[in-house]
Amino acid sequence: TSTRDKSDHIRSENNSKTFSSETKTKKMMFKAPLPAPAGPFQVGFVDIMTPGPASTSSLLRIHYPSPAYTKVTKQPVWAGENGQEGMLRFMKTMIWNWPSWANTSEFQLLDLCKKIFTPATFFSTFNIGWTLVAKRLTIPIVRSAAIEPHSGSGWPVVVFSHGIGCSRFTMSQLCYQLASMGVVVVSVEHREGSGFCTQFRDGEKMEEIPHLRVPVDEHEYEVRNRQVNHRSDEVLRAIDILDKINAGETLSNVIADHDCMDLSMLQSSMDLTSHLYLMGHSFGGATVLLASSLDTRVKAVLALDPWMFPLAKQEFIIDKPTQVVNTVQFVNKNNLGVIEEASKNNTDIKFEVYQNGVHLSVTDIPCVFTQTSLRKGLGFMDKVSPETVMVETNKIVWDWLRNLIV
Repeated sequence: TSTRDKSDHIRSENNSKTFSSETKTKKMMFKAPLPAPAGPFQVGFVDIMTPGPASTSSLLRIHYPSPAYTKVTKQPVWAGENGQEGMLRFMKTMIWNWPSWANTSEFQLLDLCKKIFTPATFFSTFNIGWTLVAKRLTIPIVRSAAIEPHSGSGWPVVVFSHGIGCSRFTMSQLCYQLASMGVVVVSVEHREGSGFCTQFRDGEKMEEIPHLRVPVDEHEYEVRNRQVNHRSDEVLRAIDILDKINAGETLSNVIADHDCMDLSMLQSSMDLTSHLYLMGHSFGGATVLLASSLDTRVKAVLALDPWMFPLAKQEFIIDKPTQVVNTVQFVNKNNLGVIEEASKNNTDIKFEVYQNGVHLSVTDIPCVFTQTSLRKGLGFMDKVSPETVMVETNKIVWDWLRNLIV
């Protein structure tokens, strides 16, 4: 990334005061926990940020099975400190700058928003609306909880890659529900500008990375391809970090409250030799398909609604057992064509179309808004409630993994 690129989308925390309404927002929004883990275990978590620029460091959330008797007391807030404003700025960018090969049919209010709002009035109006009707979600997981003892070589591991406008917590249900079944699930927070907002620490300063607007023009592919390769590198670095943790090596963790994050208990807890898998959604689907082609440690891949435009012109080979699950409205011949070309010599690839959900139903975002009209208008649901879709998606994910680890 050039110096100009970095200056366009990275701002120092010392100069950024964009989240001044957060305190008022917290007071007005209703707290609501996400559904409890459904598996036989509670779920613990630790966050890790390694030091250095975003091109060489990592930001991860590790979910892991914890004993069933673990008490869930202080739940982490879903969106963190900067969630509302960051997500709204991302939504504003998307409405007036929709990416290539991404379906729009489930977003019923998209055309209306472009007709009656400007980008500025959209943000101010929806910011007020979010404050009035949205829920302030919490996640039913426990920071630094004890890990459930394992038998054999350790718990199976799934490294997860999120889509555009998301973060390490935006698909928490998918991650902690799988962890509650006896899996270590590592959610990578991507920091190349595709998330809604993130950070890195270089030296003493914490630097902010807001969402990077990518114009839909002749340079769109170049930027998106650079991003997907950065993301793939982040997935591979995450695996390297897990190797170090598993081996008991000391890891520098510079995230806030890092003193409360006990990494030593994860030593020798993960089976990274025989049971390491990748899973991704949307942009994350393309990310894990690319990453899996570059690392022999990966045993299989699950891609949910993979958005393949960023790899349209790049040669790569899908050579691992792979399952692709698309929602009906996200089926796109261009996306499928890239996967079919890359997997043409792979006999262990399966395609499935899930009938009930839409692209965003498998994120936690629909839980922020419970109003059916808003959910449909903003592309969070079709005919089936996101709660039902989430349960069914978690079953799809568990069935995929269970068949691999038996």
